[in-house]
Amino acid sequence: MDVETKLRELLLPVLGLSSIDQIQPDHALVNDLGAESIDFVEILYAIETNFGVKISIQEISMVEYGAKDVQEGVLTEGLAEMLNKDFDTERFKAGQTAREIFETFTVRELATVVSRKMQEQKSS
Repeated sequence: MDVETKLRELLLPVLGLSSIDQIQPDHALVNDLGAESIDFVEILYAIETNFGVKISIQEISMVEYGAKDVQEGVLTEGLAEMLNKDFDTERFKAGQTAREIFETFTVRELATVVSRKMQEQKSS
């Protein structure tokens, strides 16, 4: 089973949903699925328990990419380009805030972070 599908299954009980079809890869965890801050505690715990990797909330809100790339609380053009490349998307734009990114962070993007962490762990 791929990471994305397994993650969708793990999200079901946390978000109080009954069918994996209710959680699509392009759904935003907060804006589309209604995840709240307490849900992220459970989500991150489920990821650590089931995938064996630890992810911080900062990795989801893009804080890990560094303050030098965020000016006046918004993404720079360079960071937006890097995020688009890293996540194979075009949704990140200069001027977005970390909050906006967090609220629109998708299931697929979370699966990407999990997959990368698993690869890093194998490499070390």
